[in-house]
Amino acid sequence: MFSVNKEWAFVMLTCFFELCWILGFSIATELWQWLIIVSLIIVDFTFLTNACRAIPTGTVYAIFSGVGAVGATVIDILLFDKEIKLIQLFFVALIIIGVVQLKRADR
Repeated sequence: MFSVNKEWAFVMLTCFFELCWILGFSIATELWQWLIIVSLIIVDFTFLTNACRAIPTGTVYAIFSGVGAVGATVIDILLFDKEIKLIQLFFVALIIIGVVQLKRADR
């Protein structure tokens, strides 16, 4: 059965909130929208800080930035009709492989 300890839940939450504010950067036009984005960033970094208390910071940051890079690419493709080149897919796949292996190495 799939189980997640508290620290890895924080990693998942920080990745989720990171994708929310990354999306916000692409669509915000009003001051109130930017205030929501700033709030999301504060929540995001709270989860990031909590994750780093028990998991090595390098591991957390690599996952955080990897999910952000892959997520931003997917958001661009799905929501903003950006084209992606085969070489970009290759490097996105490398990021995904690296993130999965970091999670496995933490066991």
